[in-house]
Amino acid sequence: MLLKRLIVAAILLPLLYAYIMYLPDYYFLVLMFFAAFICMEEFLCMYGIKELPRHVFSVVGLIPLYMTYEYNEIPAYVFAAMFMGCATIRLFGRKGPDNALFDIAPFLTGLFYIPVSLSYFIKLRAVAPEVVLFLMFVIWGADSAALYVGKAVGRRKLYERISPNKTIEGAVAALIGGAASAVILKIGFKFQISYLTTIVVGIVMGVLGIIGDLIESMFKRERNIKDSGSSLPGHGGILDKVDGMLIAAPVLYYLILLVNVH
Repeated sequence: MLLKRLIVAAILLPLLYAYIMYLPDYYFLVLMFFAAFICMEEFLCMYGIKELPRHVFSVVGLIPLYMTYEYNEIPAYVFAAMFMGCATIRLFGRKGPDNALFDIAPFLTGLFYIPVSLSYFIKLRAVAPEVVLFLMFVIWGADSAALYVGKAVGRRKLYERISPNKTIEGAVAALIGGAASAVILKIGFKFQISYLTTIVVGIVMGVLGIIGDLIESMFKRERNIKDSGSSLPGHGGILDKVDGMLIAAPVLYYLILLVNVH
């Protein structure tokens, strides 16, 4: 498992770095389309949604990303139209009112959880490509620290009913790993902010990464599955790799507005 993780990381990380840093904006939009589509497929599949509605809504979920790319915002009418569409399909797609809210919930939850959160990657990319890499590598640095320290010395459970393998020791390592990764990236990308601010941002990202991981674990625990998918050998699904970022990306964007991270 460890060898698979390292091989996949060694192949994908340099490619991802070059793709984000050197290709034009619309290539990044395509990458976000791909990530959103696969993550929506994984999430809706997790909740037993049949193929046709799953595929259709995974495509519909790309609309918020396109709106963000074009206008840097998602107009309110997009959300209204999506809700009305889901409610109308449920109204005529099944007879009777039983479980109506629960039938609609996976689609709307998936919409806000995945493409709306991923739209902040597009906002961050508009600030600077380095900021997107900062987010990704800090979250992955924190996650890796939590994984390896938790396995090595973890004893006290962090939230056993949601994620039995996570430990307090691993969580502390995530905060340290997040701060250390942030400092390394500050130096590498020459961000014009203080080391103290960098450390604080790294710790905040580490906390949000843990919360994001636990939120996805909550969904997976409810459905009694281990991974959201099997797209990445040794890593699980795409959603498993971006779960922390989905929560951290909006916060990082507004932190940038406050402290001028770039």
